[in-house]
Amino acid sequence: MTAPELLASLERFRSTGPEFGGFLANHGPMAVEALTHVGGTDAIEGWVDRYLPHLDLPPVMGRGVDHGSWPDRLGDERFLGDWTGFFLEQTTEMPWKELVLIWWPRLLEGMAASATHGMIRTAHAVRSLRSAGADADPLLYDELARGLALWAARYDPVPGLDAHRPRLDAVAALAALPRLDPDVPARGAGINGRLRALDELPGLPLQLGEWRQPSGTDVALSDLINAAARVVAARPDAPIPFCHAVTAPAAVRLVLPVLPHGLARRTVQVSWRVIGALVSAFGDPRDPAESDAHTMTDADRHALLDRLPAAAVEHGDEHVVKLTEAALREHRISGDDTLLVAADRFRDRMPQD
Repeated sequence: MTAPELLASLERFRSTGPEFGGFLANHGPMAVEALTHVGGTDAIEGWVDRYLPHLDLPPVMGRGVDHGSWPDRLGDERFLGDWTGFFLEQTTEMPWKELVLIWWPRLLEGMAASATHGMIRTAHAVRSLRSAGADADPLLYDELARGLALWAARYDPVPGLDAHRPRLDAVAALAALPRLDPDVPARGAGINGRLRALDELPGLPLQLGEWRQPSGTDVALSDLINAAARVVAARPDAPIPFCHAVTAPAAVRLVLPVLPHGLARRTVQVSWRVIGALVSAFGDPRDPAESDAHTMTDADRHALLDRLPAAAVEHGDEHVVKLTEAALREHRISGDDTLLVAADRFRDRMPQD
């Protein structure tokens, strides 16, 4: 059963756009969905009250995207409203899983869209729909449509090869990546403007091809997420981009049960390229601590597991909530204490709501 507080918040967010301030993603639907998984359901109404005034009105829905024109509209933010209307219509015409299986492979190469928020918002909607089953509220279908629309309108591929000399695990592969000089000018606003400047690193695609992807998709995803968590734990200098290096592949995990094997494996490959791009774009100068794992005593681990959810809810920042939820969920899978350390340190680095 979907939490009534989540549905009430999604109803309120229907009158807002997927972006504000020109390019910033509206984190509201993602954050409130995550709050329901960290014991923060009672905090949702107040959180939405504080967040709503920052947001913009939704874009005007037109008829500029259809089954014939969509390839020419990928990555064109001028058609954000058109994409939204298109996908809202699609959710009324087919089951949500069928919609995901059609559009996930079409959008996959552009996973970096809106600093990965198009895919993340889609994935949170998929988790809600999977949980609701046959009783899914129409608001959850609408949320899926809005996530896909943001992904399509901000579609943004990153460089990389899927295989060149696959010989390194994710920790070693991240450590070996070339890094973009901070003085290289960005090619646009926000995180994606910095990612587009990676053309200045001609050796990046070959180096990305050195990650040795484990055979199982779940194991491979853990390899990536745990490696990215080490970067978050080590580096306070670019907390938001490094946060997305964890929350994006953790969001992919929410959709894996819906994807056929080949598409799931391909999704993990693209996830690696996005993580590598984020570290290459924001990770200069290098920090040797990026490769450090963290382990705790049983007592310290249990204390942190008890403290993290309430601390995230109290803090209130949308990135803190999302990273904490992802870290706790991934820790249950891999048992890597670095995830917990990363979430704890990240929260302390972020301004409080």
